[in-house]
Amino acid sequence: MTKRLIDVDDEKLDAVRALLGTRTLKATVDGALDEVIALDQRRRALLAERGADVAMLGDPDARGAAWG
Repeated sequence: MTKRLIDVDDEKLDAVRALLGTRTLKATVDGALDEVIALDQRRRALLAERGADVAMLGDPDARGAAWG
């Protein structure tokens, strides 16, 4: 684990904290990162079900076309 010093938008932090039901900055950031990873996994699974090449996720135009 790496300690980092960053600027954080307080309004976004509060909104995410409320969505996740977290209390601390660390829990909120960890939860948000977990959600992004889970979103990617769900997206890949949905694309795979549609027979789409999951390698397209890096190309915005191809990704948009995959969703029809």
